[in-house]
Amino acid sequence: MSSGITCHDLCVEFPMGNGKSRIVLDKINVRFQAGKITLITGPVGAGKTTLLNTLAGLSRPTSGEVIVNDETVSRWTGPHRDRWRRQAGIVFQHDHLLYDLTVLENVMLPLIPLGRTLSTCRSQSMEALKKVGLLHHAGSLTSSLSGGERQKTTMARAIVNQPAFIFADEPFAHLDAKSSRQMMDLLYDHACGNAVVIVAAHGLTLDTLPENPLRYRLENGVLNPVIA
Repeated sequence: MSSGITCHDLCVEFPMGNGKSRIVLDKINVRFQAGKITLITGPVGAGKTTLLNTLAGLSRPTSGEVIVNDETVSRWTGPHRDRWRRQAGIVFQHDHLLYDLTVLENVMLPLIPLGRTLSTCRSQSMEALKKVGLLHHAGSLTSSLSGGERQKTTMARAIVNQPAFIFADEPFAHLDAKSSRQMMDLLYDHACGNAVVIVAAHGLTLDTLPENPLRYRLENGVLNPVIA
């Protein structure tokens, strides 16, 4: 597992045309700890998704660094960058599922590049589906699922490899209160296993909050700690 993720002067700018750009992340310096859930809140459009994508290696920062275990992963390219991504489980805001595959096949996808046997991939994926309460839908086409069931499938895919890093972007958007609590408890269990778990959400109810989270608010490009 990991000791954490460190951001050093992390900046992301989006070009706006006419030589101008919009600063989305402005010199963020923070260390995300393993062993606890980190919650990032902020208004819609504040850049929470951009921050998670940058941390997960899905996009590169304009400047600054993302450092993991003394390795500057934000500079990695090619196979090295793929190696970093394989250490991460990602719950996307938009599910990015393949609708012509079954639920089980979607969950198995992250395991295939790891060279594991088909039976191992299948058993691990079935266990992940059991954790999110979708084992009975293993053979269903993803296209037949409700929004909440797709959200749970995405969660199962994110945790299937017991990753050291989990990045969850609005993971409760399509879930009721009971299911949100169950998914947060699942993320909390992974954090307790010394994983880095970062959850970005527009708003969370008191019933959904995990025990002793680290809390930050992202607004106007700046990430500030929230003092309880």
